[in-house]
Amino acid sequence: MLVRLSWSARLMLPVLISLSTLAIPAFALTPQEVVARVQQKYDITGAFKAYFRQESRLRTSGTTDTAEGLVYFRKPCQMRWEYQKPPGQRKEVISDGQQVWIYIPQDHMVMVYPLGQVLRSDLVMRFFSGLGELQKDFNIAWRRPYQEGRPLKIDLRPVTPQPELQWLALTVDPQSYVVQALEFANAYGDQTYITFNQLQLNVQLKSDFFSFTPPPGVEVVTDSM
Repeated sequence: MLVRLSWSARLMLPVLISLSTLAIPAFALTPQEVVARVQQKYDITGAFKAYFRQESRLRTSGTTDTAEGLVYFRKPCQMRWEYQKPPGQRKEVISDGQQVWIYIPQDHMVMVYPLGQVLRSDLVMRFFSGLGELQKDFNIAWRRPYQEGRPLKIDLRPVTPQPELQWLALTVDPQSYVVQALEFANAYGDQTYITFNQLQLNVQLKSDFFSFTPPPGVEVVTDSM
C-alpha cells in the first residue's frame, strides 16, 4: 500500500544559485539548470500549501483511480496529505519528520511507518523535503523540446534501476519554476499523475499541525521495518 501512496520524487540536491540568474529566459537553460532552479525555489520556501489532483492507472487491473485534496509541506520532512475526494475514500497521510501515519477513517485504522522506510519510495516527500540528489541519482533531459509560452517538461531516469521508479516527469512553470505536475511510473507499468494548483508559499502553520493522535476506537498498526 505504501508504494501505491508514493506519489510521489527521489529528489533533491540542495543547490546555491544566485538570485540574479533567475532573469535568464527558460529557453536559454539546459534541463539540468531548470531542475536546479526548481530546487532553489523550494529551498528558500518555508511551509507551503496546494490543492492536488491525483490519477493512478494500474496496469494489471486496467483501472484508474482519482483523488483530490489538500497537501502541506514544511522542511525538513514534514507533510500532510488530506484526501477529500471521493468522499468514500477519505484518508490522511501525515509525517512529523520521524514517522508517518496513514489514517483511513472509514476503516477505523491508522498505519504507522518509520520515516526512513517511506523516504525510500516516496518521490514527492523527497522532492519537497530537499533530501534527494537529483543530479546524482537521475539522468536529466528534456521530455519535450522548449516551446515558448508552454510549461517546461523535464524527464528524469534513475541512474540505478529500481522497481518503484522507472521514470519521473516534471512539469514546471517557466516563469516561477514552481512544479505544476508530477508524473511517474514503476517497473510494473503503473503510472501516477499529480497536478498542483492554488499554491501558497510560506504559509504559517501551528507546531502540532504535522502530528497525529489516533481518535478513540481506531486500530493502530505499526510497521517497525
